[in-house]
Amino acid sequence: MVSYRFKARDGTAVIFREPRSTDARQLMDFINRFADEPMSGIVVNRKTTLREEKRWLADRLGEIRNKETVMLVVESGGRIMGNCDVGRYRHKKSHRALFGIALSTEIRGKGVGEALMRKVIGLARQRFKGLEFIDLSAMDYNARALNLYRKVGFVELARIPKAMKEGDMYVDEALMTLPLKSKKR
Repeated sequence: MVSYRFKARDGTAVIFREPRSTDARQLMDFINRFADEPMSGIVVNRKTTLREEKRWLADRLGEIRNKETVMLVVESGGRIMGNCDVGRYRHKKSHRALFGIALSTEIRGKGVGEALMRKVIGLARQRFKGLEFIDLSAMDYNARALNLYRKVGFVELARIPKAMKEGDMYVDEALMTLPLKSKKR
């Protein structure tokens, strides 16, 4: 099992590690905090049950074993504070993967997100032979996240107007990609 120690800018000690089957309750508590956070930057808009979270986690662990997904959680003080994953597409899109990240408000703005992204992207490059691009989508109001993605090397490809709704507010979706190697023609 992969595990890395990291010290945030404010001195907070965190561990980036692969998830375990025993993490379901903590992951549920983590994701459910976003359901109540206005403009959280993620698509979840309702709380999940422990049963749903166990099923979701079992699926991710299977994908990790099958080398279809790379995922690390952020743990600090024995509590899960975030997660990040890269899931490889299949078939004719297997040269691409989809990126996702979520961090608790307490850990944001401390360098944890960038370090976590770089670790997960590095693992994806190692484990996914032939991977050429990592894609992501983000809500256009999430300037902090968009700036971080650009800093790591993602470039914006397009925006989808009114792609999502938060309450009565429409939100545009920014589509970005990280080219990993030069394109072959």
